[in-house]
Amino acid sequence: MERILSEDEKIKRAEEIYLRRNNMMPIRRTNSTNNKGNFKNKLLLNLLLMINLVIIVFVVQNKDYIFATEFLSEIDKYTASIGVQIKEFLKSEKLDNSNENINTSGSDAVISESNNEEISKEENIKEEITEEKSSSISEMEIDANNIKSSYSLTKPLLSYIVSSGFGARESEYQNVTGYHTGIDLAAEKGTTINASMEGIVELVSSEGDYGKHIKIRCNNITTLYAHCSSIFVQEGQIVRQGQPIGAVGSTGNSTGSHLHFEIRVDDRYVDPSKIIDF
Repeated sequence: MERILSEDEKIKRAEEIYLRRNNMMPIRRTNSTNNKGNFKNKLLLNLLLMINLVIIVFVVQNKDYIFATEFLSEIDKYTASIGVQIKEFLKSEKLDNSNENINTSGSDAVISESNNEEISKEENIKEEITEEKSSSISEMEIDANNIKSSYSLTKPLLSYIVSSGFGARESEYQNVTGYHTGIDLAAEKGTTINASMEGIVELVSSEGDYGKHIKIRCNNITTLYAHCSSIFVQEGQIVRQGQPIGAVGSTGNSTGSHLHFEIRVDDRYVDPSKIIDF
């Protein structure tokens, strides 16, 4: 039996029929899918920014270790790549939002301002790294020029092969560090090591990764000779330039018979090849 409609229901039914015939029925839409997409995009953006912040903190804390020319070149490439990826991501997100018309003009302005701030931070960090790199290189150049103008250092070995230079390096051996603080001169075990400059023997030791090693100081300049098989001098002894002070070996953290030779100004490492023509 058909139910008899009330007057109010008849009026409501008539309105619906009229609206349907004139294509005026309201269309209900949901932004749940769009909102989910926006949440994922923002989460991905925050994750990228957090990863970059962790890398930046690591770089700042270890700047004395990693600011070698080769390493900083890779950092520059990485920073530039990340900057491009972020810009492309923000551009695509802005385009999607524009096509879907799900953001108001006020929210677009807030997002745009936030994106500009993040890009500005990335650019500032890149500039700081570049300045630090330039400062580090300039300081080493200054130290090297000061040593060459005041002293005349000689080669510690007469016969050798340069097996590893100063700075960042790669090696198949796990016990070889990624940053080299001196220069390695491969030679036969027992080859005589001569003092590169005059000075006082500040340290004779057989402890640590250097193995048997010698430090000779002249004013604020220190030369170090490591991985020796034997040592001919004692702490406190004054040595002249060219005097035999030890013999090549492979003691300590070493992968073969060689001399690890360092030059320092105070506590700063200087590339020996900038001072001596090996």
